[in-house]
Amino acid sequence: MGLADQGVKPCICRIGSKEKLQRIIRSVFPPQYERLAEHLGGCAAILLGGPRKAGVLEVYNDFDSNLFNFFYCLRERPLLLLDELGFFPLHSEEEFLLLKRFLRRELPFPDFTASETAVVERYFTGSRMEELLAALAGRAELGDVRRAAAFYLVNRGSYNGKMDAFGVRRVPFRSFMRSILLAAERLEGVVITNRDCVDSVRLNDKRGTVHYCDPPYYNAEGMYDVTFTTADHVRFHDALVNCDGYVVVSYNHCEPICDLYSDFYILKFERHNEMSRRKGAVYEEVIITNYDPRPMIEANQAQLSMFGPPDLEQEDAPLVLIHKPSRPTRHEAPEIWTPTGIIV
Repeated sequence: MGLADQGVKPCICRIGSKEKLQRIIRSVFPPQYERLAEHLGGCAAILLGGPRKAGVLEVYNDFDSNLFNFFYCLRERPLLLLDELGFFPLHSEEEFLLLKRFLRRELPFPDFTASETAVVERYFTGSRMEELLAALAGRAELGDVRRAAAFYLVNRGSYNGKMDAFGVRRVPFRSFMRSILLAAERLEGVVITNRDCVDSVRLNDKRGTVHYCDPPYYNAEGMYDVTFTTADHVRFHDALVNCDGYVVVSYNHCEPICDLYSDFYILKFERHNEMSRRKGAVYEEVIITNYDPRPMIEANQAQLSMFGPPDLEQEDAPLVLIHKPSRPTRHEAPEIWTPTGIIV
């Protein structure tokens, strides 16, 4: 078992990261599932921070092309990314051993674009050839290492990961090499996609899927590069309410969101507000599910007491059920979500 198999910290910063809320969020996950899909992946804090589970397909999706490109390069072309970032040559034995260990597990992604282009030009002409060449050109843009490196440098050098203001602090980029390699190792086998969040939900939905969703918080959408409107909040809800899988959504606590998700269970908790300069300031958040989360919390209690990625700070807070839907949800039957041996 590798170091990354028990979970790692995100290697990029992201406003609204759930890195410190893992224990709370994972406490409502069903004990068993076949697929974990993050549809608004961001820095992938939940996916990267959790232990790798045998037989579970993991999916990272984000509509932001820069995020998609970075994680794609991180998994498929880590050496080129490290080279572009200027992390070579290595200056310590620890760095070398970590790199060597990672490369033993590396499965290079071959680029057959040039040879496939030759085949298209040999057998097709006119508009058909142009259409296929355009498709190949679009695929060749995957893994733009220079763009991924630029994204990383701006992200780590900006204030609070917002990427719109310089952090005005010393940034030891070389010390980030370990986190990059560990994240790349943890991403092994993860499906990485660049889809609209609703399309991602529909593509991955089936019984046994956990849909973890961390949409832009209501009235805070402007903090992100990708536009997310009020209509998108509604559109996303309408996709989730029809899911056959388990739905877990993180949001800020506010009346419009509670009204929108009135057909779901809603749990509320408070956390320290790191964005506030006022001492003791708290921020109210909710976790929304399409099943009764209370048996899940009880079933996961023992497991989560042992869970904890290396050096990962956890922020615990009491979860309070503030809303129960008036009509049964799609996962009301106890046999679906009650694990064997757990009495609820």
